[in-house]
Amino acid sequence: MDNETTDICILMDYYRDPWAGTESQVFKLVQGLLERGVGVRFVVLRGSEYTQNGRFPVPVEVLNVGKIASLGSFLKMYRLGRSLRKQGTGLVHVFFNDASVLAPPIMKVLGIPCLISRRDMGFWYTAAYRRILPITGRFVTAAICNSQAVAKVTEEVECLSESKLSVIYNGYPELKAQSPEPRILTVNEKALKVGIVANLRPIKRIGDAIESVALARSKGIEIELHVIGGGDDEPYRRQATRLGIEAACNFWGQQTQVDDFIAGFDIALLTSESEGFSNSIIEYMRNAKPVICTDTGGNSEIVEHGINGYLYPVGDVESLASRLVELAHEPERRAQMGQAGQGKVLSAYSVERMLDEHLALYGRITGKRITENLSHA
Repeated sequence: MDNETTDICILMDYYRDPWAGTESQVFKLVQGLLERGVGVRFVVLRGSEYTQNGRFPVPVEVLNVGKIASLGSFLKMYRLGRSLRKQGTGLVHVFFNDASVLAPPIMKVLGIPCLISRRDMGFWYTAAYRRILPITGRFVTAAICNSQAVAKVTEEVECLSESKLSVIYNGYPELKAQSPEPRILTVNEKALKVGIVANLRPIKRIGDAIESVALARSKGIEIELHVIGGGDDEPYRRQATRLGIEAACNFWGQQTQVDDFIAGFDIALLTSESEGFSNSIIEYMRNAKPVICTDTGGNSEIVEHGINGYLYPVGDVESLASRLVELAHEPERRAQMGQAGQGKVLSAYSVERMLDEHLALYGRITGKRITENLSHA
């Protein structure tokens, strides 16, 4: 590996699969960099089933790092840094938590600039991370955040100067043609189909969606809920049964082709307690669906209230139900919001824009243009 030339190294704690939020963006980033002639070395602290199957765009190196607070972990990171320096690697771009603690001080000693990425509102900040990150952050060259809201949290918690923070929104490819067969099957074709794409975790507040549908139905609206996401759905099924709407709540589990499901939504929801930059909202808008979501994190940077959707306070189920009832009666309004959202995605959240902004930042840090075939010319 030392005899090869790489422009940058992407370093992560792990890589689960290309369908998770951060992992999907990393996949697009690496793939796009390769297409532009940039040499990429991809390294993870810990392996996964996916990293062993050879489907990632470049070979995946696994350091087999356990606890980060150990001499063995520091030695493995130091050896990686030495190898990168020998290759002439221009910078290291880090994703996730442990690698962003371990790598920056070591790379600084070896003279390699180190970027970190922050992509959520910091729900993972434990007391230990809050103590150590302001220290290791002194060795960080720059931080890339995927929303202004995330940048603000990162600045406050990790004590990074504003000059080190850059906001680069996620990038999404143009929407592919949907399957000719509908993926959402229902016994009530006349019912308004409300959908949510989210893993079944407490922070996603799926129960709020169920309760809001029950309230809307109590007001005479023919409406059903479709939930796309992995996790234990039994507690939510029990809630639907208690509310007497079990027949109107459908759980489809994790899906790899979510666009085929979103295409069947009339209204798309996101009820999360916390969001950095929601991939689900972008997926809804790419499919020209009106969005009703919580006013948290970076959601208000994507959803313009009354233009391409509605924002409501976290946990305010009555407000959510009221918006559902309102849009149920206004199909033209739904179509207008959907078109407005789709237009915004195409103009503001393209993969090409995301790649351009990453390459521009990489170039400012390294002092040279990392662009097509530069290092190999």
